[in-house]
Amino acid sequence: GEQSGLDAVKKEFNDYLLSLEQDIEAEIRAHRDPLTASLLYARTGNYIDYASVKDISREKLLELFENQARDGLDDREYTHFLDDLSQASFLVYLTDNCGEIVLDKIVLKLLKEQYPHLSIQVIVRGAPVVNDADLDTAIYVGLNRIVPVMGNGSAIAGTDLDDISDKARQAIEKADLIISKGQGNFETLHGCGLNVYYLFLCKCDWFVRRFQVERFQGMFL
Repeated sequence: GEQSGLDAVKKEFNDYLLSLEQDIEAEIRAHRDPLTASLLYARTGNYIDYASVKDISREKLLELFENQARDGLDDREYTHFLDDLSQASFLVYLTDNCGEIVLDKIVLKLLKEQYPHLSIQVIVRGAPVVNDADLDTAIYVGLNRIVPVMGNGSAIAGTDLDDISDKARQAIEKADLIISKGQGNFETLHGCGLNVYYLFLCKCDWFVRRFQVERFQGMFL
């Protein structure tokens, strides 16, 4: 059925990114600003979205990796972000897709190294939704060995503060800063009044129109 087909896609992209992980991490660490490089990779990984991109391919992902530095991160946003990071004591990281979560793992490793005072909580989907990452995925890619991970108790493709568990909502509301991956999290959270940095690719028409950008352009806002 569709779920078993999706499970195969999820496994394929988790395995594929795990096979690239060491090389990508080495490349990121060799960059003059490894944190920026890790965020660019993690944002590009947002391409692996079965709901918005019907024919996700390894070739397209690699092509996006090659061109990702061109879009860069918005300088003003990034400066604010570093400022917030240096003052924050608690950060929540909201993941999005399978495969992509392997790249999130590298960001989280660097955040832990560069901001040792920072306490981090990762929140994944509470149930399998399309090819989104859930707790099983986080364990499969070894993310839980680096940072604490919890499911959000919800089975929607986003983070609806009215639909997630009390525990997940309390963590999000307590966070000094939140890194939110993907379109679904943007759609459900933007305007919530919390200190959220959104990292995603514009993949569907609504986003392309809203932000007046090319398809697959990366956003950090």
